[in-house]
Amino acid sequence: MRLKRALRREPKGLFIPIDFGFANVKAARIAKSLGWKVLYFMPPGSWRRDRQAFNLASLADAIVTPFSWSAEMLSEAGASAYWFGHPLLQRSRMARTAGEDEVERRGVAVLPGSRFAELGQLLPVIARALRDFGEPVTLSVAPTFAADEVERGWRALSGREGDRFERGTHELLRQAKAGIICSGTATLEAAICGCPQVVVYRLGWVSVLQVTLTRFRPQFVSLPNILLAEHLVPELIQGKATPEAIRERLEGLMAEGAERDRQLEGYRRIREMLGPDDALDRTAELAIGLAEGSASR
Repeated sequence: MRLKRALRREPKGLFIPIDFGFANVKAARIAKSLGWKVLYFMPPGSWRRDRQAFNLASLADAIVTPFSWSAEMLSEAGASAYWFGHPLLQRSRMARTAGEDEVERRGVAVLPGSRFAELGQLLPVIARALRDFGEPVTLSVAPTFAADEVERGWRALSGREGDRFERGTHELLRQAKAGIICSGTATLEAAICGCPQVVVYRLGWVSVLQVTLTRFRPQFVSLPNILLAEHLVPELIQGKATPEAIRERLEGLMAEGAERDRQLEGYRRIREMLGPDDALDRTAELAIGLAEGSASR
């Protein structure tokens, strides 16, 4: 295995796996067995309130998790767990510009996902939903895609001209009146940025088969709903993610009224549970301490 060879070759230091438990738990185990210190950042499934990745307690010298309940559960399992707040809060603070809160929100933000399967499933249905829509549209293009290819595909599918395409998400979500967001971390970022949203997701047939076989039936799929344990944002999944349904939900959020206000009130509650906005700085301090052998709470 290339990772094992590389870790054996390099001077022992600090190994920092981030999320992605399928690969990184095994990687952390290898690093630990070779004498490396391990700081696990953003452990998989940290949003769960019923269970955590308790096996990390024996694999990591320290775990930095984005949710307070995750840190409590991991600590009870014997891990050296830290909660400094959610890193998206610091990312949002660092990206803010003077006067952005005074900018009038307008238009629609579209975040169609960062994986090829997501884009292939969602872009056509979102394009049909926004065909002839009377508001400006801005698409966030993930770094995994070529911007010109996404732009050509969008124009062909939607028949629209004049829409914008951006690499970032913060400014887009801060300025849009509402968003159509692929389920994932972007739904939490939209909540932090105060952008009401319709969450959409469609799986390919192979993934649908896997879900069917495992009988995995989560109550919610978007992070705002999961964190609040309530149906705050609309989730249009699989066959429910039709152009007509997306447009109907979006129009309800573009208008000032109870539906929009309810989401914004829920966002305020989410921001309160996410904690301080310096998680990245404090994680860096912890990492330096571990690397130097002097980490302390």
